[in-house]
Amino acid sequence: MNTARRPLISPGRDLTPAELTRYARQLSLLQIGVEGQRRLKAARVLVLGAGGLGSPVLTSLAAAGVGTIGIVDSDTVEDSNLQRQTIFRTADVGLPKAVAAAAALTAQNPLITVTPLVVRVTAENVLALVADYDVIIDGTDNFETRYLAHDAAALLGKPYVWGSVLRFDGQVTLFWATPPASSGIETGVSLRDLFADEPDAAEGESCAIAGVLGSVCQGIGAAMATETVKLIVGFGEILLGRLLINDGVDASWREIRFGPKSTHTPAPAQVTADVPAVAPQRADAPSVTPEEVRDLLAARDNGEAHFVLVDIREPWEHDVAAIDGAVLLPMSQLMAESSLEVIPYDARVILHCHHDTRSASAREYLAQHGWSDIRFMSGGIDAWSRTIDAAVPRY
Repeated sequence: MNTARRPLISPGRDLTPAELTRYARQLSLLQIGVEGQRRLKAARVLVLGAGGLGSPVLTSLAAAGVGTIGIVDSDTVEDSNLQRQTIFRTADVGLPKAVAAAAALTAQNPLITVTPLVVRVTAENVLALVADYDVIIDGTDNFETRYLAHDAAALLGKPYVWGSVLRFDGQVTLFWATPPASSGIETGVSLRDLFADEPDAAEGESCAIAGVLGSVCQGIGAAMATETVKLIVGFGEILLGRLLINDGVDASWREIRFGPKSTHTPAPAQVTADVPAVAPQRADAPSVTPEEVRDLLAARDNGEAHFVLVDIREPWEHDVAAIDGAVLLPMSQLMAESSLEVIPYDARVILHCHHDTRSASAREYLAQHGWSDIRFMSGGIDAWSRTIDAAVPRY
């Protein structure tokens, strides 16, 4: 699989004298240098879980100078965590993990910004959490959170660095379902390309039951941090489509290659008839023009077409400008079960946002998760204001 060496992040502000001193050994690496360090400074990374994997990931990224780090964890530090979750000290027992980890990173490197997020990842908040960051790192230990967070990252086009450990074994890879054209990656891969179905929570063993060697967590976490730095700066061969497996007992590493699957079958759609005056869309056409949406709205008003026009912008944007006949369903709510009340699987759906970046990403996600008749409006509401209805304010 082709993987890119293009940088994910544009260089940020110039380095200060303190940063030049602190990162001197890293700046001497030809693959990083001053420009690469400025990319790290500008990067925003979200780490899900401050446990056995999150600990080495967090300390490594903070030491490397990643400018903004978010830590999501709703648990508190327990005595039994200290064997492998090396970011914590005995005095941290009883504190929220995200808060204690943030304090440790700030003490380690006061030149970066660390945000503790003491929340549980849910369908209602996952898109809002993921949207603010450039790279998502999964150090969680439960399937529900893993699939939920991955799907949000896939929807928003974010790279997703993933790791797992149990007993003496560890795994690490990179998922990026919809990489942008600028990345240079021709084909993305997702979690479901490797693990097609989300296992039942009862099927998986936990570290609490099976045990885990802390040093294996350190090794896998370090590999995850390295992948993140490579992504941000733009060098090396990234682990896209490559699962790296470590056996701590045998002291061995092996690689399994995987690619995108084509076995997904969308839920069947009910065919609806359109008025002949409205040109039917090709089944593989991902977008419609504002003019086509205008005609479809008119046909729907006459009972001659059936579809749902969905505005996936934020409520404040809807307050500024809206298209009559559109239903507001913010992007952050698309993954909630309640969204099926607005856009059932068998509905004909057209999405729109401000321009069309968000709606195009949302269309890709929904098309891969059961919706077979879904498109987005090219140009978004801004194009609608320019070409269809000048009374709709532009912003």
